[in-house]
Amino acid sequence: MFSSPEYATLELMNATRTVTTTRPSTRRPWRLSASARKLTLTIHIVAAIGWIGVDFVLFVFALTGMTTDDPTTLATCYLAIDMFAVVLLLPLGLITLASGLLLGWGSKYGIFRYHWVLWKLILNVVLTTLVVVLLRPGVSEAADAVAGPTDTLSDRLDQAQANLIFPPTVSITVLTFATVLAVYKPWGRTKYGQRRLDAERRQMRGE
Repeated sequence: MFSSPEYATLELMNATRTVTTTRPSTRRPWRLSASARKLTLTIHIVAAIGWIGVDFVLFVFALTGMTTDDPTTLATCYLAIDMFAVVLLLPLGLITLASGLLLGWGSKYGIFRYHWVLWKLILNVVLTTLVVVLLRPGVSEAADAVAGPTDTLSDRLDQAQANLIFPPTVSITVLTFATVLAVYKPWGRTKYGQRRLDAERRQMRGE
């Protein structure tokens, strides 16, 4: 049998041990599994490569249309652009955006925690929006222009030619910049990301 002081000392030791070994419970954030992440990353890369590939083809057709003197070649270029540009670029942009969001949400990088992830998201949204608000009207205008008489074709295409050379030039530049961001991951955490990191550290320390 323990005497009263000895018993009290033993109870205090057990309580101290319990407090010391008990850690604050932390809820682990949702993450993609390794196989799901690889699949999503593959889809993201393939869509991004397809996007920039279509932009290069669009640039070649638009540049050829601006520099050729042959009405047949001119009409062929803009009719070809009308057939594939928006039909391919819009879904590729949306697939790249959706897979990028899933990769960010399901990984340690998050969507708003790092500057490079946030900037990639912004650039993706801007480029995808430009396909709808700038490229599609320009393509329709060029396709309508080449359907008319060939003797006044150049006059009707003046503005359309400028409208069609601009989107692929900007898109190729921006997509190349986004690739650099993905490889080098510059600028560190955002203010939101730093606050989340500090909160997680405090929670691990039990503060």
